[in-house]
Amino acid sequence: MAKIIGILASVVILTSLIGYADAANVPDWVKNNAGWWSSGQIDNQAFVSGIQFLIEEGIITVPSTTRSASTSDSIPDWVKNTAGWWSNDEISENDFINAIQYLIKTGIMSVSAGSVGDDMSQQSQYQEPKTQSSSTVNKTGDDSLDQMLVVCQSEENPRLVRDCEKAIKEDYNLKQYKSNSTSFQVGPITYYYAPDWQEETKGVLKQYNNISYTATGQALLNLKLLAENTGSSSNVTMTCTSPSLCNYNVWDGDHKWVNSGSDFTSGNVVLKEGQNRFLNILWGPAIGYGSYEDFLYDSGKEYSLRIQEPFGSIDLPLKLVVVP
Repeated sequence: MAKIIGILASVVILTSLIGYADAANVPDWVKNNAGWWSSGQIDNQAFVSGIQFLIEEGIITVPSTTRSASTSDSIPDWVKNTAGWWSNDEISENDFINAIQYLIKTGIMSVSAGSVGDDMSQQSQYQEPKTQSSSTVNKTGDDSLDQMLVVCQSEENPRLVRDCEKAIKEDYNLKQYKSNSTSFQVGPITYYYAPDWQEETKGVLKQYNNISYTATGQALLNLKLLAENTGSSSNVTMTCTSPSLCNYNVWDGDHKWVNSGSDFTSGNVVLKEGQNRFLNILWGPAIGYGSYEDFLYDSGKEYSLRIQEPFGSIDLPLKLVVVP
């Protein structure tokens, strides 16, 4: 089973090799896996197979990419050296996507034509950044949200328009998530959980808090949980340093499942008084060593998110349904 991991590429080298790629909504928890790979905790094969898995299953979306006639069978040393840069936010998500496209282009990574454009009969090419007229609103299908987005069209350039729209959409999604959630108080932290949650990001409908299956039959639970510091004037720390050392696990009454990846990119999420943040955690294929194992789903069992923090514990009941 494919292993979940991260990938990076050198900005300087890539600039001479490929064009700019429009950012593609890479899950934050992939940064954690990128750091593990750069520090040698995940090997090269795991690196390639994990990203292939994420692309094939639509967890990472990559703009149209075609392979060149000139290929390679080894990952350049500089890729591993720069993996930690992206995991530490020293390079952008666009650079990360460009790195993936470089590996597809040179044949180091092989993905299906249905995942990205992969046509060896054509010269290698990359998608140019999308532009948007400042007088045109991209309709979301939600009238109230579209009305709020109109104010962004007065910004001076497309970049500022996108930044304005992003802030409004993030605030709107947070409020929508809260209004559809059940809240659970654990010490000073309120956790909000919305079953079978869906949201549209960059034209792609993302599904969370349900069970889906890969083409090979692997069960996936992509959990999106909102945490908010509602009970402490001091900073509160939530911890998940790695799948094997994490205070957030899935429990089926008999067995604890460690995660395949999370967005605790530095091992901790710290919330100030009144601050909130979404936590994204994936359960699916094993990623390599020790006690890791593939996540299994049994519709006859009840599942819960077992939170065991120093400030409090709870078995948060998960209302899971299987989606196409």
